[in-house]
Amino acid sequence: MRKILIVLVPALAIVAGGAAAWMQRDGTVQTPQPEAGGTELVELPNQFVVPLTRGDDIAGLIAVSLAVEVAEGHSEATLAQEPRLRDAFLQVLFDHARSGGFAGDFTGGTSMGELRAHLALTAREVGGPALKSVLITNLARQDF
Repeated sequence: MRKILIVLVPALAIVAGGAAAWMQRDGTVQTPQPEAGGTELVELPNQFVVPLTRGDDIAGLIAVSLAVEVAEGHSEATLAQEPRLRDAFLQVLFDHARSGGFAGDFTGGTSMGELRAHLALTAREVGGPALKSVLITNLARQDF
């Protein structure tokens, strides 16, 4: 009987642990491991200036500095696409301002998270998968 318990107890513990892990899973899917190689940051040289409007009047300005995180070795190609990136980023920033994204507590997690997500999606649409993310490196608001 003792020999059976020596084998049965660890086997039951493994099964119980697996069952507990299966019941507590949250439905998330494991993402693949990051690609080999690092990333580089490409600072976009000029600020983005976005008007804040109230009706037909300009009520203030937002100045934003951005950097793009790219796969290692893609800095030059990203800088070559800077005019296209700036145009696309400006459109995202204008849309964000028009939808009220810079009103009230605009630095809250939800508003900034949505802005970062839209900027990153736009970066990948313009520059391809080598563009990993967009960092907001400086943000200033001036109300009139």
